[in-house]
Amino acid sequence: MKQLRVALLLIAGIALLPLSSSGDTKNKNRIVPPTRKGAASELPTIRKVGEDLVTVGKKTYKVTSLTRILVNGKKAKVADLRSGMQASVTGGVLRYGKEASDTIYKASRIMAKTDNKLEAKRREFNKKQAERAREMNRRKNQGRTRR
Repeated sequence: MKQLRVALLLIAGIALLPLSSSGDTKNKNRIVPPTRKGAASELPTIRKVGEDLVTVGKKTYKVTSLTRILVNGKKAKVADLRSGMQASVTGGVLRYGKEASDTIYKASRIMAKTDNKLEAKRREFNKKQAERAREMNRRKNQGRTRR
Protein backbone atom coordinates (compact mmCIF):
# COMPACT_ATOMS: atom_id res chain seq x y z
CA MET A 1 0.00 0.00 0.00
CA LYS A 2 2.81 2.37 0.92
CA GLN A 3 4.68 1.53 -2.28
CA LEU A 4 1.56 2.27 -4.35
CA ARG A 5 1.18 5.66 -2.67
CA VAL A 6 4.84 6.51 -3.31
CA ALA A 7 4.53 5.40 -6.95
CA LEU A 8 1.44 7.58 -7.47
CA LEU A 9 3.16 10.61 -5.91
CA LEU A 10 6.18 10.04 -8.14
CA ILE A 11 4.02 9.83 -11.29
CA ALA A 12 2.07 12.95 -10.27
CA GLY A 13 5.33 14.83 -9.65
CA ILE A 14 6.71 13.89 -13.06
CA ALA A 15 3.46 14.90 -14.76
CA LEU A 16 3.55 18.35 -13.14
CA LEU A 17 7.14 19.13 -14.13
CA PRO A 18 7.39 21.55 -17.06
CA LEU A 19 8.77 20.06 -20.20
CA SER A 20 11.60 21.90 -21.92
CA SER A 21 10.77 22.86 -25.46
CA SER A 22 13.27 22.04 -28.12
CA GLY A 23 11.81 24.66 -30.48
CA ASP A 24 13.24 27.85 -31.86
CA THR A 25 15.40 29.66 -29.30
CA LYS A 26 16.43 32.42 -31.72
CA ASN A 27 13.86 34.92 -30.43
CA LYS A 28 14.13 33.81 -26.81
CA ASN A 29 16.47 36.67 -25.86
CA ARG A 30 14.93 39.23 -28.18
CA ILE A 31 14.31 42.64 -26.67
CA VAL A 32 10.73 43.85 -26.92
CA PRO A 33 10.09 47.58 -26.42
CA PRO A 34 7.80 48.70 -23.62
CA THR A 35 4.79 50.61 -24.90
CA ARG A 36 2.74 53.24 -23.18
CA LYS A 37 -0.94 52.46 -23.05
CA GLY A 38 -2.48 54.92 -20.66
CA ALA A 39 -6.13 55.54 -20.00
CA ALA A 40 -5.58 59.20 -20.81
CA SER A 41 -4.54 58.36 -24.35
CA GLU A 42 -7.71 56.32 -24.85
CA LEU A 43 -10.25 58.89 -23.64
CA PRO A 44 -13.04 59.65 -26.09
CA THR A 45 -13.25 63.14 -27.55
CA ILE A 46 -16.11 65.59 -27.48
CA ARG A 47 -17.76 65.53 -30.89
CA LYS A 48 -20.55 68.06 -30.48
CA VAL A 49 -21.57 70.65 -27.87
CA GLY A 50 -25.08 72.13 -27.68
CA GLU A 51 -26.90 74.26 -25.10
CA ASP A 52 -27.72 71.33 -22.83
CA LEU A 53 -26.45 68.31 -24.83
CA VAL A 54 -22.87 67.12 -25.19
CA THR A 55 -21.85 64.24 -27.47
CA VAL A 56 -18.77 62.38 -26.25
CA GLY A 57 -17.66 59.48 -28.42
CA LYS A 58 -20.90 57.82 -29.56
CA LYS A 59 -23.01 58.85 -26.54
CA THR A 60 -25.11 61.97 -26.06
CA TYR A 61 -25.33 63.40 -22.55
CA LYS A 62 -27.86 65.88 -21.16
CA VAL A 63 -26.25 68.57 -19.03
CA THR A 64 -28.31 69.86 -16.09
CA SER A 65 -27.68 72.51 -13.46
CA LEU A 66 -26.40 69.73 -11.16
CA THR A 67 -23.77 68.56 -13.65
CA ARG A 68 -20.25 69.32 -12.45
CA ILE A 69 -17.97 70.34 -15.33
CA LEU A 70 -14.20 70.49 -14.98
CA VAL A 71 -11.80 71.60 -17.70
CA ASN A 72 -8.14 70.94 -16.84
CA GLY A 73 -9.19 70.45 -13.19
CA LYS A 74 -10.96 73.83 -12.88
CA LYS A 75 -14.69 74.52 -12.71
CA ALA A 76 -16.22 75.41 -16.05
CA LYS A 77 -19.51 75.83 -17.91
CA VAL A 78 -20.94 74.07 -20.94
CA ALA A 79 -19.80 77.00 -23.09
CA ASP A 80 -16.18 76.22 -22.13
CA LEU A 81 -16.36 72.74 -23.67
CA ARG A 82 -15.05 72.53 -27.22
CA SER A 83 -15.24 69.90 -29.89
CA GLY A 84 -12.06 67.80 -29.98
CA MET A 85 -11.34 67.92 -26.23
CA GLN A 86 -10.71 64.62 -24.49
CA ALA A 87 -13.41 63.96 -21.90
CA SER A 88 -14.48 61.51 -19.25
CA VAL A 89 -18.17 61.55 -18.36
CA THR A 90 -19.89 60.03 -15.33
CA GLY A 91 -23.64 59.57 -15.39
CA GLY A 92 -26.55 57.26 -16.08
CA VAL A 93 -29.26 56.61 -18.63
CA LEU A 94 -31.88 59.35 -18.85
CA ARG A 95 -33.98 57.90 -21.67
CA TYR A 96 -33.59 54.72 -23.67
CA GLY A 97 -33.93 54.93 -27.43
CA LYS A 98 -34.74 52.32 -30.05
CA GLU A 99 -31.06 52.06 -30.91
CA ALA A 100 -27.88 52.72 -28.93
CA SER A 101 -27.35 56.03 -30.74
CA ASP A 102 -30.86 57.20 -29.74
CA THR A 103 -30.27 56.67 -26.02
CA ILE A 104 -29.79 59.88 -24.01
CA TYR A 105 -27.63 59.85 -20.89
CA LYS A 106 -27.65 62.25 -17.93
CA ALA A 107 -24.21 63.60 -17.07
CA SER A 108 -23.39 64.08 -13.40
CA ARG A 109 -19.73 64.98 -14.01
CA ILE A 110 -17.73 65.91 -17.10
CA MET A 111 -13.95 66.10 -16.88
CA ALA A 112 -12.30 67.48 -20.02
CA LYS A 113 -8.73 68.22 -21.09
CA THR A 114 -7.70 70.87 -23.57
CA ASP A 115 -4.31 69.21 -24.20
CA ASN A 116 -5.31 66.79 -26.93
CA LYS A 117 -1.71 65.97 -27.84
CA LEU A 118 -1.56 62.93 -25.56
CA GLU A 119 -2.09 60.51 -28.44
CA ALA A 120 0.74 62.09 -30.45
CA LYS A 121 3.03 62.00 -27.40
CA ARG A 122 2.23 58.32 -26.83
CA ARG A 123 2.92 57.47 -30.48
CA GLU A 124 6.23 59.33 -30.37
CA PHE A 125 7.26 57.53 -27.17
CA ASN A 126 6.39 54.12 -28.63
CA LYS A 127 8.27 54.94 -31.83
CA LYS A 128 11.43 55.85 -29.87
CA GLN A 129 11.17 52.73 -27.72
CA ALA A 130 10.78 50.51 -30.80
CA GLU A 131 13.84 52.12 -32.41
CA ARG A 132 15.88 51.57 -29.22
CA ALA A 133 14.85 47.91 -29.12
CA ARG A 134 15.74 47.42 -32.83
CA GLU A 135 19.16 48.96 -32.23
CA MET A 136 19.80 46.76 -29.18
CA ASN A 137 18.75 43.68 -31.15
CA ARG A 138 21.09 44.69 -34.02
CA ARG A 139 24.01 45.04 -31.60
CA LYS A 140 23.19 41.76 -29.94
CA ASN A 141 23.03 39.88 -33.25
CA GLN A 142 26.19 41.40 -34.83
CA GLY A 143 28.45 38.61 -33.57
CA ARG A 144 26.07 35.85 -34.63
CA THR A 145 26.69 33.91 -37.80
CA ARG A 146 23.76 32.98 -40.00
CA ARG A 147 23.19 29.42 -41.10
